[in-house]
Amino acid sequence: MILHKHAQNVNLLRASVDLLVVATAWVGVFYVRFDSGLIEAPKGTDTFFNYMKLAPVLIISYLLVFLGTGVYRRSLERRRVWEENFDLARAHAIAFLGFVTVTYFIFEHRYSRVLLALFAASLPILLPVGRSLVRKANRAYLRSHHAARQALRALVVGDGEVAKRVEALAAPGNDWNVECAGRVPGRDVKAVRGLLEKGGVSLLFVALRPDESAHLQELYESLGNTVAEIIIVPDFGMPTLIAPRVTYLSDLPAIALNSSRLDGYGRVSKRLFDILFSATFIFVFSPVFLLCAALVRLSSKGPVLYRQERMGLDGRTFQCLKFRGMFVDAESRSGPVWARKDDDRVTPIGRWLRRTSLDEIPQFFNVLRGDMSVVGPRPERPVFVQDFRHAIPGYMLRHKVKAGITGWAQVNGWRGNTSLEKRIECDLWYVQNWSLWLDLKICLLTPLKGFVHPHAY
Repeated sequence: MILHKHAQNVNLLRASVDLLVVATAWVGVFYVRFDSGLIEAPKGTDTFFNYMKLAPVLIISYLLVFLGTGVYRRSLERRRVWEENFDLARAHAIAFLGFVTVTYFIFEHRYSRVLLALFAASLPILLPVGRSLVRKANRAYLRSHHAARQALRALVVGDGEVAKRVEALAAPGNDWNVECAGRVPGRDVKAVRGLLEKGGVSLLFVALRPDESAHLQELYESLGNTVAEIIIVPDFGMPTLIAPRVTYLSDLPAIALNSSRLDGYGRVSKRLFDILFSATFIFVFSPVFLLCAALVRLSSKGPVLYRQERMGLDGRTFQCLKFRGMFVDAESRSGPVWARKDDDRVTPIGRWLRRTSLDEIPQFFNVLRGDMSVVGPRPERPVFVQDFRHAIPGYMLRHKVKAGITGWAQVNGWRGNTSLEKRIECDLWYVQNWSLWLDLKICLLTPLKGFVHPHAY
């Protein structure tokens, strides 16, 4: 696919720089450990050769893991820098453990644990620096005259919003090295044919609106003699809240709408992760559970735990557990309403528990029971769901996965009394992009970004 040509070259540069960083770090930590004088070297200091003979194994380990974990896979997607750095850190951890394991069985020589620790700690810093240099080099290249001469000329066919978005993606300054030659409505087949016959068009994006599909057959017939690569971009004439996925029915290509990645083995692996994580959390933080329970019991009359009906996977309801943070029968006068700032229904201890999210830790028992997951969209009360499902497009699609204790919306700051639309947008992104690594990333970010929040009442 010629559209990927420049992206593949950038990926090759990324891989080269990554491996150069790995090799440089290996040499650098040897110098710091044994030759710099910063760390006292033991008698019988290891020789440089002893460590350099490990370099081929080191390079191959990192190359295989980086390729296997998809570090270079998303060539045309714009990604946040911190997401790229997290993927690099994850791949580094796997490669380092594999390297240490392999060398332990192959080589009899005992290597410095201090050196290995320095190497493990330095790469999560040095790899992002290398990637930053690659990004700067790529942007400098795209500004050059040589890149302009090598750019692929693209023609967009269609007159809808999707076609306009494709045209914007191919505007100057894009990362694909594609130059947009123009956009032509799908009904003007004659103009499309004329531009193709002039030559110079390497890519043809076909993004027809549903009402332009009447010209589809005529358009396809006119494309039979072109050497331009044709890319079909579906325009469904309606919002697709979860991005479509290409699948096959036998040998027939098909497009699945509103499809979650969490199916089959994904459900099994996520369930195993939930069981291990929640059981470990309950065991390690059992003193915190007991302390919170004692504070709730001493602060006001009533049960320690509060059970509330919430909606989870596939719209089924369950009893969600929390440490009670309100006075008993708090909703007898107000009815079911969201908690607000300075809510007089909340106990003093409950206000602290809610602000620190400690009132939600009993939900790890919900996870063990299978009602919830560690990571997922936060569960909502059915009485509110009935309002939201009609007011917010795609709201019910968040129930295609189990509700979670933490989630993508929470670590991005959308919790409590914040934008519900933004929260649902994050939830749907999570449903579409789920992976175990994403769950792990959210778990690691939660203490930093999702544990305490000013809008948690």
